[in-house]
Amino acid sequence: MIKSLDSLAGMLQALPRVGTWFQEGDIQPEEVRAFWRHMQRCFQTDAAQLAGSLGGGPCRASPCLQLPFEVGVPRAGWDLWRQVVACVHAHQHVLLDAADGPSAARTRHEVEALRSDLELHFWRRGTTPSPWRLASHLRAPGCRSEDITWAAHTLALASASIRQGAVENEASHVALQWLEAHVPRLRWDKAYHPSAR
Repeated sequence: MIKSLDSLAGMLQALPRVGTWFQEGDIQPEEVRAFWRHMQRCFQTDAAQLAGSLGGGPCRASPCLQLPFEVGVPRAGWDLWRQVVACVHAHQHVLLDAADGPSAARTRHEVEALRSDLELHFWRRGTTPSPWRLASHLRAPGCRSEDITWAAHTLALASASIRQGAVENEASHVALQWLEAHVPRLRWDKAYHPSAR
């Protein structure tokens, strides 16, 4: 359901003329591009669109994020807010890969990155999506059923602490500080507190 709503939102945002109406009150394309630039500066990454390059050239930084969308350009499956969430998710992976190496505990890394999705969702909506639905996305990378069960349980525990105001992921902290400073209108009715851990 959430994925199909994201797809619909991206498709509506991408429509000529009508799309700007669907972007009203949401994060704007230039804000998404500014957010990506900020995260890339903070974590020393670069990005390239899978079907061409982002920013007019090949990646220059050692961690290069391969994107299935052009930053700041909505399309089906990648509305503007989803692009923000993808940025934080990807940068949490960069942090984990730097600490543990890219081949270490694939399921654990994905669960940690999904925690960023939960943290941003809570900041924006004041709710957390189903941990079981999030964990079911791990089937695509080929995780075993017991890994998915463990992931769902771990995400359920994380959801409970996130609803109490905890933000653990470093990429989420960096992102939420920028979002609070530049687009606080998008936050649901409770403030993010940088000291919440």
